[in-house]
Amino acid sequence: MSDSKIFAHRGASGHYFENTMRAFLGAVQKGADGIELDVQQTSDGQLVVIHDNELLRLAGIDQRIDQLTAQELQHIKIGKGSYRRMFGHPIPILFDVVSFCSEHNLALNIEIKETVYGQVVALEQILHYVEPLSTVHLSSFDYETMRIVKELDSNMETALLLRKKSVDWQNLDLYGVDAFHFHKRLWKDPFKSQLLESGKILRMYGVTGAESFLSNTPEVTGWITDYPKRVRKKIKGSR
Repeated sequence: MSDSKIFAHRGASGHYFENTMRAFLGAVQKGADGIELDVQQTSDGQLVVIHDNELLRLAGIDQRIDQLTAQELQHIKIGKGSYRRMFGHPIPILFDVVSFCSEHNLALNIEIKETVYGQVVALEQILHYVEPLSTVHLSSFDYETMRIVKELDSNMETALLLRKKSVDWQNLDLYGVDAFHFHKRLWKDPFKSQLLESGKILRMYGVTGAESFLSNTPEVTGWITDYPKRVRKKIKGSR
């Protein structure tokens, strides 16, 4: 039995619309240990939970998050196609989701997105919000942002998201982060060997619960998935 944690990717997004309070509640109901979410910043500095830096895919509106105020965003619903008008979801405020995680004793993986890259004031605000949580880490594809987080709070766990061509794979140990997050496609050599040799905490995303390696991969201590219940059944058995 593994002691790794299962993070619901944008909430239980395999069953509910991504990065919504319904998806986060679904993560609790489906036995996730924590949630993974994305943070963007509005034009007036509010931190909101949404993956894209613009609204076209999620709300059918051709406008950027950082061109709108938090109040303007309150009137926008996200969801699937024409169903948005009747059954759409509001865009969550980060503070509210952190409070939800604290209430339900959930671990939290906050992925810092483009509109927050390098923004010291916003990063300080995030660090302040998450102080009550016992298990939390910040992640990003942007290494410089993770470096700034470490400067602001040396105790905060940071995780760098990896792509094939985004890092120096021969020198992973030199990156000043605590963890690497990577897609399951990279769990093969030469990448697998380099990940294992890095000495970092390893978390894998893109898993669905169908992967044979899930039940016997102790090197990976976190699974980021749209389907937390399926993954739990595979690696721990149902609760």
